[in-house]
Amino acid sequence: MDKKEDIKRINEELAASFSKIEAKLSEDQTIAGLFETLFAGIEKEFAVPFVWLTLMDNEKAAPVIAAVKSSDILRTRLCVISPELFNQILPSGMKPVLVNKDLQPFYKLLPSSSKYFVKSLAIVPFSIGDQIIGSWNNGDAVGDRYTRDMETGLLSKLAESVSRSLTALLTANL
Repeated sequence: MDKKEDIKRINEELAASFSKIEAKLSEDQTIAGLFETLFAGIEKEFAVPFVWLTLMDNEKAAPVIAAVKSSDILRTRLCVISPELFNQILPSGMKPVLVNKDLQPFYKLLPSSSKYFVKSLAIVPFSIGDQIIGSWNNGDAVGDRYTRDMETGLLSKLAESVSRSLTALLTANL
């Protein structure tokens, strides 16, 4: 197999893994279930050792924070920060951020109750409707797991699915 075929095969495998996770998200009937499914999928499909949520402390995110805190699986994997701090750390809007250098500012996204030894991060913002309320974060002790030059299209697509599912769950509960 030549290099081009290898890259194509790897890309197809990645896309299939993302699709598996996305398909399961639509089955969840609760907010906690949605994120439990997301975390389990990311951990299983991609062997990511650290997955957690960072949510903004605001009215829009309040029901999500409450749901996450009610989950035994998620409660220790949550960091709540001010919208100002979130926007200062992630000014790029809905675009996922991949970093493996100068991580210090990103440590503020980590849950205080859990200690993660991370050398690279994938930070993936999601929204309710058109308002960003937080990010799910993937961390790894491997320094080159996530680098700035990597393509983030599949992460963005999964974030859109998370946002749609979350918005639908909240709308259904109104």
